Amino acid sequence: MITARTPRRGLYLGLAVTLGCLTALALMAGSLYLLFYGSEGSCEENKAVERMAQVAAATPAAAAGTTPVAESTSVECMDDSGDPWVTADSAYTHDGDAQPLIAHYWDTAAKDGWKAVGTRAQAPGRFRDSGVCFRKEVAGEPALLRVSSTGPARFVVSVESALDGSKMPC
Repeated sequence: MITARTPRRGLYLGLAVTLGCLTALALMAGSLYLLFYGSEGSCEENKAVERMAQVAAATPAAAAGTTPVAESTSVECMDDSGDPWVTADSAYTHDGDAQPLIAHYWDTAAKDGWKAVGTRAQAPGRFRDSGVCFRKEVAGEPALLRVSSTGPARFVVSVESALDGSKMPC
């Protein structure tokens, strides 16, 4: 039996090798992307919009004697650090005495199921520095409630959550 080689056989073989190499490169590139950047999503995904609504709904009621600052109140998704997270910020002014304000949020947060990070005695110092911080799960994922001073007679209440479901530091 005589077999003759056709010129197309070499072309098909070359095409198959080229496609195989391109497929391998695409798989490696995808794997490297997931390895370095993860697969937690981004702020453009539907999950971000849904999570922003859940986080905003978890914000406790404002304390008596406070006034909302509309231009400093927002709900947004941030992904500038590479790890997308959502935050709902509500800014307020108050009458100047932080003790009743801290007591209100300490008690209200506990009633809503938030667990304090630190003790009640540490709260006034934390309010002025990094914020009084609480943790709880919101819609099955970890979230933070932070109440912090932003200046004389001003403070912000923030509820924050990572899109990938990881715990955020207080």
